[in-house]
Amino acid sequence: MRGRGSSRMLLHTVPRFASATAPTCHPLRLMLDLNTPRVVVLATLIFFSALIQSPVPLSADEGPSNEKTVPHVRVLAIGNSFTRNATEYLDDIAAAANCPLTIKKLDIGGSPLQLHATKALAFEKDPTDKSSRYSNGESLQEALQSEPWDVVTIQQLSIKSHDLQTYRPYADQLADIIHRFAPQAQLVVHQTWAYRKDDPRFTSFNTGPNEPKTQHEMYLGLRDAYAAIVQKLNAKRFPVGDAFWAADNDQQFGYRPDEQSLDTFVAPALPDQTHSLHVGYRWQNRNGKQSIRMDGHHANVAGEYLGACVWFECLFDRSVIGNAFVPKGITPEYASFLQQTAHAAANRGGDILRGIATDSIEPFADPTPQRYQLKARASQIDPRAKEYPEIGFTFGTDERPADMQHASVDTRAASRGKLMIWLMGHNEGLFQTANTLGIHAIGVSYARGWFGKLCRPKPSDAFARGRVRLEAASGLDFSDELDLEVPDGMAERARQFVIWLAKENPQGNWDQFLADNGSRLRWDKVILAGASHGSTTAARFAKHQQVGRVVMLCGPRDQDQDWQQLRSATAPRRYFGFSHVLDGGWTGDHYCRSWEMLGLNQFGPIINVDHRDRPYDNTRRLISSLDVGGDANRAHSSVTPGGSSPKSNDGTFKYEPVWNYLLTHPVDSVGVATDEDPSCQRVHVTYD
Repeated sequence: MRGRGSSRMLLHTVPRFASATAPTCHPLRLMLDLNTPRVVVLATLIFFSALIQSPVPLSADEGPSNEKTVPHVRVLAIGNSFTRNATEYLDDIAAAANCPLTIKKLDIGGSPLQLHATKALAFEKDPTDKSSRYSNGESLQEALQSEPWDVVTIQQLSIKSHDLQTYRPYADQLADIIHRFAPQAQLVVHQTWAYRKDDPRFTSFNTGPNEPKTQHEMYLGLRDAYAAIVQKLNAKRFPVGDAFWAADNDQQFGYRPDEQSLDTFVAPALPDQTHSLHVGYRWQNRNGKQSIRMDGHHANVAGEYLGACVWFECLFDRSVIGNAFVPKGITPEYASFLQQTAHAAANRGGDILRGIATDSIEPFADPTPQRYQLKARASQIDPRAKEYPEIGFTFGTDERPADMQHASVDTRAASRGKLMIWLMGHNEGLFQTANTLGIHAIGVSYARGWFGKLCRPKPSDAFARGRVRLEAASGLDFSDELDLEVPDGMAERARQFVIWLAKENPQGNWDQFLADNGSRLRWDKVILAGASHGSTTAARFAKHQQVGRVVMLCGPRDQDQDWQQLRSATAPRRYFGFSHVLDGGWTGDHYCRSWEMLGLNQFGPIINVDHRDRPYDNTRRLISSLDVGGDANRAHSSVTPGGSSPKSNDGTFKYEPVWNYLLTHPVDSVGVATDEDPSCQRVHVTYD
């Protein structure tokens, strides 16, 4: 087979047909193309042969309507040669149905989940580690950021696929990285297939006590293992293994091993392999001697076609029955059977992907449009929440709650489908501004009282405070100085709050910010915003987790830290900063340093908003010098709505246009790059 032991990355893009008469995803329309008689004949045969019922215990109706608008589907497939097998004809099938597809493959022959996870974790630890990269020099994280993927697939090595323990912890590690670097993508587990009935694994080479003894045992094992891991990851599934089992055991089209002894065959004669889905027997010349070799693992043309039909059905939520593309060598009758088998498998099971979700913004359907203001205590929403009095992170009392969380949405405004998570004390003015712009807003109770207690008198190294910030935001173990649990990190408290809001305020469409049965937030729809230390933590978390936008008011700080220059899961163009020039963080070169280390100078110069109108040259770095009475503390607070922020004569905030810009400016509209400012002090502290 093709390059079984190689590591490679392929990117295929299948555009829509340019012709107005091109075939669509509706199978009957294929018969209308009178200019291609071969297609007419083939489609007609496939259509009528669809009446044949398969005795395999898989059944489904004709599936969803084919009259939908077909989306452009983007797939990143992580796996091995089985990934290549199952996608070999996917672009051909998609093109025949006029369904636009882009697919990139990160595959290494013979690779289990462990290998892909190990490479990804190596890149997390050291991006310069050559072992973390695939053959073209790209890491998994970089591949995840290379396209706005709709679907990312993973799979286990086939010989391990029956053993659930071999999936752990590697599937979870990969899922975490996929959700961090491509939160918009649906994670799908590619269910691989059992080996052929007469594969040597089931005969002379099977010595392990827990190894499957038959194809049926292998299928049952991999079926259950894949189902368990899909449930654990809250993922979806491509049921290719189910389709293989059904086809291989069909009474009419199933494979029947040839009982004739191999010793009786002389090259080039081979045993009868009619309807085999696997490569099977073939002659090989070794050292000048011909011998029969067996590959009962990999798919042959028919198996590749069946796998691609399953992927097509799942990706596009379209019936493959009647698709005009059939690989050379497959008869119309057998092609029809394979299409029907794929269709039945793809429509059986609640964990199977059935098309990608569109990200169209759902308008509010509120019978009484209004601005909703809600609040709830973190300790009441999630009973797992704990107190950490050693860092001043407590629940407070019933009279003076310290864990109150605020949320608001205005259903009178046109929704932008964005959620602002505010990382400081509640700011009603900012929430009103966001709501007027059609942005949902929440503020969560998270660990931020540590600022004056940890990393004192000096951080242990140039990343110590950044680790504390990341643990406070994620709840994960990043710092030796803080010992939070996941329910008490900002991320999990935000998720629990949104789940609560979706139940309490269904008029607000809060559920659009949840994914995978509420198991995670859609961070790509999140505007992470904060002021001062809140903006600093927002920026640090966005380095770790891709978010839609970062708004940094009077920040980021951490002039004695270097985490700002770490590789970012969030694209640098998505960071926006705003400071007053009398703020001590500005005069002390804290903010200009952080902005440049974040790479914001690539997207425009520093613009004084007092002298320039929106869109401020599309820059990411904004300052102001409005009169604050020479008070540095007021200057620090002036860039957020409140008593310190300058107002016009009519009582409106002068920075209202700036906040609108920070929250809504298109992230792809950027200014002209500038050089770093040599007068901005970079080194404030040195470490041994």
